[in-house]
Amino acid sequence: MVDLKGSTASSTTTVLDETSDKPIPELSTYVATDAQDVMDAHRLVADSVAQQRQLAARAVIFHPVWLAAMLAVFAVVYKVLYQEWSDLALVGTTGAGCVMAGLMVVRVCTGGYIDHAEQVGTRAWLDGPEADSCEQKILVTKFGDTIIGALIIKGVRDGRKIHGVIRAWTVLQRYRGKGVGRGLLEEAVQLCQTKRWRGPEFDDDHANSKLVLYSLFNGPFESRERWARRELRRLRPGN
Repeated sequence: MVDLKGSTASSTTTVLDETSDKPIPELSTYVATDAQDVMDAHRLVADSVAQQRQLAARAVIFHPVWLAAMLAVFAVVYKVLYQEWSDLALVGTTGAGCVMAGLMVVRVCTGGYIDHAEQVGTRAWLDGPEADSCEQKILVTKFGDTIIGALIIKGVRDGRKIHGVIRAWTVLQRYRGKGVGRGLLEEAVQLCQTKRWRGPEFDDDHANSKLVLYSLFNGPFESRERWARRELRRLRPGN
């Protein structure tokens, strides 16, 4: 994957495959103006919120408290049902049933991410509460004809100053960890410099900020949040 560090208006590159004359699809980062690009970027953001349900489920299932609770349930089932060797099948099926019930509880508890994804996917969310008073730009990274990354940034006025506030930042799952997200942040920094906005900063209420679990299980989300803000600070001028 090629990482781009070019103009905010548009950054493009084309690479030739060394084993053939067929060009690899072009990777480009630019401000979306086409309605289809805006729609695809918005959908990518909403999908990233829905995918948080999987991370939340793993955070619960592999948490020491949850594992200890499951072990305690198995111990109770064994103590109550096991009398002789012939009871092992009953103990096993009952234990499996308890596991399935536990997974259903996890599914219900993490369902809030699906509800939030539906909300983020609406036009009302995209426009925001200050649609008329704030300028908003949607940066996208395209690989060929596919949008693989999106960043939504809005200029929020505070007196005479305008602050660049990032409302959403995401990369298609299979392209994460390859520099695409960092490239979008770099473009956001350049956009703020071009428009003489302060920042950018992540919005406290950005698309992926909602936490639906008890704080006990939110460690992975809090870790990601700290990492993202730290990366953005490193890219801003003067840091």
